[in-house]
Amino acid sequence: MYGVIFVAALLGNGLVCYVVQTSPRMKTVTNFFIANLAVGDIMMTLFCIPFSFVSMLILRYWPFGGVMCKIVNFSQAVSVLVSAYTLLAISVDRYIVIMQPLKPRLGKTAAKVVILCVWIGATITAVPIFVASELQRPTLFHEVCQRDICTEIWTNPDDKKLYTCALLALQFALPLTVLICTYVRIAYVVWGVRPPGEAELNRDSRIQHSKRKMIKMMVTVIAVFTICWLPLNMLWSAHEDDIEWAMWPGMPYVWFAAHWLAMSHCCYNPVIYCYMNSRYRLGFQKAKRMTSCAHQRSSGGMEGIQMGGNIFLFIVAKPDHDSL
Repeated sequence: MYGVIFVAALLGNGLVCYVVQTSPRMKTVTNFFIANLAVGDIMMTLFCIPFSFVSMLILRYWPFGGVMCKIVNFSQAVSVLVSAYTLLAISVDRYIVIMQPLKPRLGKTAAKVVILCVWIGATITAVPIFVASELQRPTLFHEVCQRDICTEIWTNPDDKKLYTCALLALQFALPLTVLICTYVRIAYVVWGVRPPGEAELNRDSRIQHSKRKMIKMMVTVIAVFTICWLPLNMLWSAHEDDIEWAMWPGMPYVWFAAHWLAMSHCCYNPVIYCYMNSRYRLGFQKAKRMTSCAHQRSSGGMEGIQMGGNIFLFIVAKPDHDSL
């Protein structure tokens, strides 16, 4: 199950980055932010998925050393924060564009500066995790067998509780509150207010339709992000130091379900973009054709074309006329 999401996440998010990078029409502010989400998901896929499930579910100890302990915990925190902050930036940008259309919108250079600030903010927020992550042998079993676990060791328990609350607020509570407020207001304007005049039946109706499709897509992305990450964060916050919870026979199964759901978030966004945005579909189909041609040249026959086509079967969806 982890292997499936690992391969799907790398292929899907790699395609998103490729489409935005190679298509001039896709170089918009919103798509820059979407590509940043994909980069964060690739980071999560490479540095977190293979290390975390092997140590927690298969071996039940940490075999990768102290340096990787810090890197993996730090990378997971950074990638989640990058996703949360980027979704926040998208919602604010959409809010300004739709609610204040006469004001100049965010430019491409400004969007790149915002993305840089997102990464700097996520890195700074996750620094305490990098510092506190260390190897430990908490039980007699670990001492006798010389097995380590990767955990956070804080000199002051109060600091740990305070940071955990702050991290939960920065990852979920604050971004989710802002997202709900902005998108509810945007939805009211886009769906509830009719443009004046006869032009509403033609040009304005097409603009409204495009705005609605973009809002639907971003609300879906936010909902998937919340559903995937909230269970693991709630379990971690509520039972991190609970000995009875750790000894409960069903704990590994519950933890696996919550952890796999969180890790699987890496592969959902490309599917959402493909299904709900025609330009991403066209970009994915272009990548499919290029892959098919490459296989054809390398194999010299139709077998390569069939293999290349099968890789990207998931991108097929009904066409539409989304202009965003």
